[in-house]
Amino acid sequence: MNPVLKYLHHKFLDDGQRWYPLLSVFYITYECKFRCPYCSDGFGRPYHALDNTPLASAEAIAILRRIRRHCDRIVITGGEPTLYPELDAILEAIPDLRFADVIFTTSGADLSRHLPAIARCVTSLVFSLDTLNHDKADAWAGVGPGTLQKILGSIEAARACKEAQFDIHISSVVTPENISDLYGVYRYAADRGYGFAASPQLVGVKPHGAFEDNQEYRRFYDYLIQEKQRGGRVFGTTLYLRHLRDLTSFRCHPFTMLVVSPAGEVFYPCLERGHPVGYLLDYESLHDLRKKGYEQFGLPPKCQSQCQSPCALGFALAIENPPSLLVEGCTIFFGGVRRALTLHA
Repeated sequence: MNPVLKYLHHKFLDDGQRWYPLLSVFYITYECKFRCPYCSDGFGRPYHALDNTPLASAEAIAILRRIRRHCDRIVITGGEPTLYPELDAILEAIPDLRFADVIFTTSGADLSRHLPAIARCVTSLVFSLDTLNHDKADAWAGVGPGTLQKILGSIEAARACKEAQFDIHISSVVTPENISDLYGVYRYAADRGYGFAASPQLVGVKPHGAFEDNQEYRRFYDYLIQEKQRGGRVFGTTLYLRHLRDLTSFRCHPFTMLVVSPAGEVFYPCLERGHPVGYLLDYESLHDLRKKGYEQFGLPPKCQSQCQSPCALGFALAIENPPSLLVEGCTIFFGGVRRALTLHA
């Protein structure tokens, strides 16, 4: 089904029986050397602490092939995907699958050796960058001094890669401790022509409690709205940015996405509130997986002010508002170790 028909299905026809994702996310590994203080899945667990059983490359490629059958946009994420032991084998198989978009998220610290393979298949390369303060960045990563310098070096190497087909994006997690730093991160991205996305830290599935009535937090999003209106490459519409600023409740549409674990398990109804419901290669139809999820876990929860992140909020606004927002709903960016999610993503 083409994206327009999928959009119409989600907007007008979703009967709870069928699953037509607009975007797929493959967590190829949960492994990560970083210990970012905000790292958390929807249940409050850091990704590096999750059970990690990544597939061998042949099986992972089969998963990608099956994903492609259902969706033409893919996010490859983690954890830190560059730590997947057979990453280049996966990347080299992707061009033959003919995805319309391949989004790759990374911290950037271990990127260089994979850059040639990334350059041949990735359309959007997303770096997680939360501050330009070297001491703060190195402390947050928790792997020793010089970490930020490595990340910035990887970004510049990607920028200089002549074979690259990808666009570069910077994804930041807004925390109570780094709001003032993010103006500089945005200027760093804008001065180099990179896209920029910023999403609030989630504690489980809820925005950090320190953001409630936080004027510093609101001023930062007001700044991004102004930059967007001036033509800056800020991810999301002004409506999307206002939702993040105000932490407005929204109606989620979890089945606009297909999220797959390192073991090939599909999450129902979504990553944050979901449960592994079945191994993707065991099912010819996603509709059967949705029905199985309903039988085991019931209807998806009716979330309120939760999951204020590009994946959940971006698609919700795309579905609930005019079709002109669909393109931005389909271009979802995850920050490496914890998408702003984490896309996480």
